[in-house]
Amino acid sequence: RFIVHTRQWHDIEIATYLFADEAPLATQYLDATIRYLELYTELLGPFPFSTFAVAENFFPSGLGMPAFTLLGQGVMRRGYTQPYSLGHEIVHSWFGNSVLNDFSQGNWVEGLTTYLANYYYDEATGNTQGAFNTRRRMHHEYNVYTTPQDDYPVRQFHHKETRRDNAVGYQKTALVFHMLRQEVGDQIFFQGIRQIVKEGTGRYMEWPDLERIFSRLSGQDLAWFFTQWVDQAGAPSLAWNNVEVQEHPQQAGEFVITGTITQLNPPYRLTLPLEIELGEGRKHSTTLEMSRTLESLAIQVPARPTKVLLDPQLHVLRWLERDQLPPMLNVWETDTAHTVLLPPTQSPQEEAPYASLIQRLAQQPDIHMLRTMRPDYSQAGSYLTVGTLAQQTLEDPSRNPCTDLVEVSAQQVTILAQSYTSPDMAFLISCPYPDRPGHIQTFFFGLSPEAMTPVSRLLFFYGWDSYLVFQQGRVIARGLFHPVHSAHEIPLGNP
Repeated sequence: RFIVHTRQWHDIEIATYLFADEAPLATQYLDATIRYLELYTELLGPFPFSTFAVAENFFPSGLGMPAFTLLGQGVMRRGYTQPYSLGHEIVHSWFGNSVLNDFSQGNWVEGLTTYLANYYYDEATGNTQGAFNTRRRMHHEYNVYTTPQDDYPVRQFHHKETRRDNAVGYQKTALVFHMLRQEVGDQIFFQGIRQIVKEGTGRYMEWPDLERIFSRLSGQDLAWFFTQWVDQAGAPSLAWNNVEVQEHPQQAGEFVITGTITQLNPPYRLTLPLEIELGEGRKHSTTLEMSRTLESLAIQVPARPTKVLLDPQLHVLRWLERDQLPPMLNVWETDTAHTVLLPPTQSPQEEAPYASLIQRLAQQPDIHMLRTMRPDYSQAGSYLTVGTLAQQTLEDPSRNPCTDLVEVSAQQVTILAQSYTSPDMAFLISCPYPDRPGHIQTFFFGLSPEAMTPVSRLLFFYGWDSYLVFQQGRVIARGLFHPVHSAHEIPLGNP
C-alpha cells in the first residue's frame, strides 16, 4: 500500500512511507528531515535512533514515535514540513522518545519541544522576525485561552485536551524555557539541554531534575524561578503610575524618568527590558529589576525621551487585559458574549460559499446567530459579520469600525493603503472596538461569493491575525492592528 523512498544520512536511514497520491512529496520530506537533523544533532547531540521514517496515516494525526512520525493524509498533502510539524516530531526523538517523562509528575517535554522546534528553529536560522512573531503568538495564545480564574500551574499539565491545555502546556511552558534561557544565558542554557539528554537517555526526567541541572550549571539556586513559573498558576500583571520626565537638576541636557511600576500579588522576580526612544533614531536600553509589588523608576537618559517601551520584544510572559490584545478572530471566539450576524434569509445557493461555516457556528450553543439587514452593534460583546452584510457594513464609513485602517467598496478593499481588487479574493478583518475595550468586530466576505468557499471551512485556522487577504483560498497578505491600549508603551507626563 505504501510507496517507500529511502535516503542515507551519515549512519541514519531516512525513509518515507507515503500513499500513491502523496508519493511525489517524498523528496520534500526527505530534504526537510535532513535539514532538521543537521541542526538538532549539532544542538542536542547524536540522533538517538538508527532510522527515522515519515509515515502517512489515513486519519488525522501528528504523532512522534521512537524512530518515526505518523502524519495524517491531510497534513501530508499540505506539505507540512515546517518546524512546528515535522521539526517538532523530530525533536521528540530526543525529548519524549529517548529522554522519558512521567506525565503524572508534570509534562515538560511538550514545552521544551515547542521551544526548540516551533520557536528556536527560526532564531537559529536567522529569521529574527519569525522568532519574534512566535514569541508574540505564544503570549497571545496564553492570554486568549486562559484567565486568572481558570489557569493552572505548568507542573499540573499532563496532556492536551483543550485549547487551555495547549496554552499552558505548550505555549506558556515554551516561554518558561525562554525565560530560563534569559536568566542563565545561552551557554549555560544549551549546556543544560544537552545535559538533560546525557543524563536522561533511557530514563525518566522530571521537573526537579531540570531544576537541579540548571542550578548546578549556572552556580545559582533557581528554586525561586521554578516556584514562580512552574508551581504557581498565572503570570505577572503590571501597571505603571505617575511616570514623568524632568530635566536633570545637575547635568544640563540630561533627563530623568521617574514613576512607579506595580504588580499584583504574588509579586514575581523579574528582569524587564526597557527601551527608551530619544528621537532622531536614538535609543537607550536598560533593564528594570522587580521583586516587590511596587518598584520605583529613576532612569537617567542623555536626551529628552519621546517614548518608553516595556519589554517590546516580548521576552517576559505577562497577563494582558483583553483590550491589550490585537483584534483577531480568536478574541471574538473567546468573548463571553459573541454574536454572528448574517444577511437576511437567502437561498441555499446564495449561502453555499459559507454554508460550512454557518453549520459549525450553529452547533455551538453559546453563540447567538442573527439575520438582519442593518446590524446593531449596540449590545455588549463581540460580533462576527458574514458575507454581503459584512461588506456593506464596511462600505459605510459611519459604521466601519476600522475606518482609519480599512476602506471597502463594491469592487475594492484597501487595507493599510494596499488595495485589492481581484474577484477571487476573500477577506477576514477584525477591528478594534474603542467604545467597548476588550470586545471586537470581525468581518468575513469576498469580492465575489465564490471567493469565500475555500476559506470558510478553515476560517478558525486563521484566528491570530487582524487581517488576512485570501486569493483562491491562499493567504497573500496578513497582519496585526494595534490594540486599543498598549501593554508595552508607558505614557510619559511632565511634572
